[in-house]
Amino acid sequence: PRTRETAEDTTRKKQEKIQQIKTIRTQLAALQSEIARQREQKDEALKYKGFLVKLTPQEWKEDRAEDKTERKRLRRESWVDRKFASSEGKMNKEIEGEEKASEERAVEQASRTKRRPKREMEEAEKERDKELEGRRRRIRKKYPPREHFEGEYEEVSSGEEMPLFFQESAHLLDVFTSLEGSNLFLIQNSQDKEQALEDLQRRFDETRRVSEAKTERMQQGLDTLEQQIEEQKRHIAELKDKLNPGGAAGSEQDQYLRELLDKTVEVNQACGHDTEHDPDAIQMLTAIEAKLEEYLSQFAEAEAMGMAPYVEKLERAADAKRREKVKRERKEAQEKKSEERLKASLLRSQAPIHKKTGKQIMFRSAPLLRMRRVVVEDDGYEQAKHDHGVFGMHMNKDGLPHCDEPTLSEE
Repeated sequence: PRTRETAEDTTRKKQEKIQQIKTIRTQLAALQSEIARQREQKDEALKYKGFLVKLTPQEWKEDRAEDKTERKRLRRESWVDRKFASSEGKMNKEIEGEEKASEERAVEQASRTKRRPKREMEEAEKERDKELEGRRRRIRKKYPPREHFEGEYEEVSSGEEMPLFFQESAHLLDVFTSLEGSNLFLIQNSQDKEQALEDLQRRFDETRRVSEAKTERMQQGLDTLEQQIEEQKRHIAELKDKLNPGGAAGSEQDQYLRELLDKTVEVNQACGHDTEHDPDAIQMLTAIEAKLEEYLSQFAEAEAMGMAPYVEKLERAADAKRREKVKRERKEAQEKKSEERLKASLLRSQAPIHKKTGKQIMFRSAPLLRMRRVVVEDDGYEQAKHDHGVFGMHMNKDGLPHCDEPTLSEE
């Protein structure tokens, strides 16, 4: 029975332990769930905090950063002052101890020695002060200056986060309202800009279309002008070929132009004008025309003054002189031409006779003329036409009836 009780007691304790383990596991699962929920809330809060930090004005952030920098500076100065004050206190205590020891030694020495003259006492006092000052300097050298503590200071952040700019929900709503107004303004401005851009694009497209049309018309006009220029160039070349078909004709034309220039120079000299070494025909003709106008005006004035018979007499004499000159020049030209013909005939007669050798050159025969002849065959066309007009049908060559109107065959 005792063994049975022991077993039952062990079983009961085991069940209690199992129950406790289950309870602890349940609590642990609840804690883990709570931790996960708190972590989610933390992440969401950090996200909202980042959002609020982005909405915080930059001026406020700069002010808080300056405040933090000032706190760091004050904390550094406080630490340096504290360390330097501690060092100064120790140094002053050591100096006071040295001064006190020096005074004690001086009193002890004065009590052991007899009364001395005042001068010796003053010199001993000076020697003691000098020795004390040297000890003070040695003590001061043992302790570091303020700059030493400033260099030893290590910057440690206080861990304090920057406070939030938004402390009340109404403040955030005011910011949202302001941002909404600015966003509406920006949206309206953007729409206006887009409308203006569309107008500019439409005007640009229209201007480009008109410019392209003008450019196309101008290009067509340019092509037409180039074609006309080419045609004029061809026409000029044809005229040049007509005016100068060969070297002989060109030389004759040059000779004729030189003769005209010589005549112009002669007339210009007769008018009393100076002839330059390289005269210009147009200028000489202009001067000659002016001289003729002058002479004609003088003739008109003479006729108006009653000297018309004398003017007519001079005209007849000049006309007779001109006719005589023309006859003489014509006779000289004929004689020159006859002389040239005689010289050419004499040269031909004196030239050696050229005997032709080889086969005589044959001319090419004319090509055959081919003409097309149209032969019209009747084949009873008139009779078929008459039958069709009377009976509405006719018989063809094969003897078969046809209702169509007969046609005339051509070869």
